[in-house]
Amino acid sequence: MGDFCAIIVFSKDFIMSNSIILGPPFSANKMYVPIARGKLVKSAKYRKWIELNSVKVKEDLSPATIFPVTIDVLILANHQWTSRNDPDNCLKPIMDLLVSCGILPDDTNRYVASIGTRVLYCPGEASVRISYEYPDIVLATY
Repeated sequence: MGDFCAIIVFSKDFIMSNSIILGPPFSANKMYVPIARGKLVKSAKYRKWIELNSVKVKEDLSPATIFPVTIDVLILANHQWTSRNDPDNCLKPIMDLLVSCGILPDDTNRYVASIGTRVLYCPGEASVRISYEYPDIVLATY
């Protein structure tokens, strides 16, 4: 008998993705405020945003276990939000939230393969859907 090789590929669609919907995204431009002599501290608004969203993230989003993950950020926003905000400025606060809640060990390339941001028009108050997908897994036997 000859050699036998079997390769099984589990696509991203096969492995469950994890997602959560939160209130309005927070801008990185408002994360820190200056204090004496050029020192920066987290703003009160940023601390409040983290506090409000941490409980929901910890309860509703499973920690990632296979790395690196692909992060998808979908901002659901009206025209007023999109005219005043820049979607890529929302990424840093979201990544910091995922790390502080234990969903990701760190936001480095070792744990995050890519981050995608999309904006979809939606009337009413802005919200953000954060999801992650595990990488394709290839199992090979020879």
